[in-house]
Amino acid sequence: MLAGYEHFIGGVAGGLTSTAFCHPIDLLKVRFSANEGNALRPQYKSYWDATRSIFAASGVRGLYRGLSAAAIASPISWGLYFQFYERIRARLHTAPDWPIVDNLLAGSVTGALILSVTNPLWVCKTRLCLQYENLGGMAQDHRYRGLIDCVRQTWRLEGVRGFYRGFLPGLFGTLNGAVQFAIYNWLKDWRCQARGIPRDSQLSPMDYLAFSISSKCLSTGITFPYQVLRTRLQDPFTYPPVCLGSLRAGAAGGAHG
Repeated sequence: MLAGYEHFIGGVAGGLTSTAFCHPIDLLKVRFSANEGNALRPQYKSYWDATRSIFAASGVRGLYRGLSAAAIASPISWGLYFQFYERIRARLHTAPDWPIVDNLLAGSVTGALILSVTNPLWVCKTRLCLQYENLGGMAQDHRYRGLIDCVRQTWRLEGVRGFYRGFLPGLFGTLNGAVQFAIYNWLKDWRCQARGIPRDSQLSPMDYLAFSISSKCLSTGITFPYQVLRTRLQDPFTYPPVCLGSLRAGAAGGAHG
C-alpha cells in the first residue's frame, strides 16, 4: 500500500527527527541572524550565553519556541523533496556526461516548488522563534500565543504578502539542498569510480556517513549568507524590501553581518 512513497515517508521521518533534536540550535541560529545590534533585543555574548539566558527565563520550553511550525514545515519539505527529486532529475536529464548539472537543476527546481507551498510556515516559525523572553517595547505589538495566533495576526496585518516575506532569498536558499545533493552524489560517484565498481553500487555505511557530513558542511558554508537575509526579512520588526535588507545587513556587519 505504501509502495512508491518510501522516499516521502523517509523524508518525513528524517525531518521530524532532526527537528525534534536540533530545534534549539535552529532557534539560536535564527536569533543571532536577526540580531542587528538593536539594544531593544536581548544581546547574547555567545551561543552558550544565549542558551543559558533562554533556559533561565523559560526553561526547556523557551528553547523550543517555534517548534509547532517547524514540526510541520520540515517533515513536509523533506518528504516532498525526497519524493520528487529523483523524478524531476530523471525528466531533466540535460547533461548525461555531467550528472552534477542534473543534480543541481533537479534540486533547485524541487526546492523552489516546495518553498512556494511551505514559505508561510517558515515565516511563522521564524517569528515564533523571535518571541523573546524579556521583551522590549519593539516586541509588544508582535506577541503571538502560538502558531494559529501567528497565522491570524500575520494575515490581519500583512495579508498574503506577509506569508511570503523572505521568499526571494529563500529561492536562493534552495541551492542549499541542491548543492548538498549534488556534492553527495558526486562523492558517491567518485568513490565508486575509485573502487572500479558501477556508479550505483552499494557502499559502506561509513562512506555514506562521510559523504553526508561533508556535503552538508560544504553546502551550508556556501549558502549560509542567504539565511541571515531571509531571517531579517521575515522578522516582523525590520527590513520590508529585500534590497534594503541586503544593504542594511552589509552596512551593519559587512560580510560578518
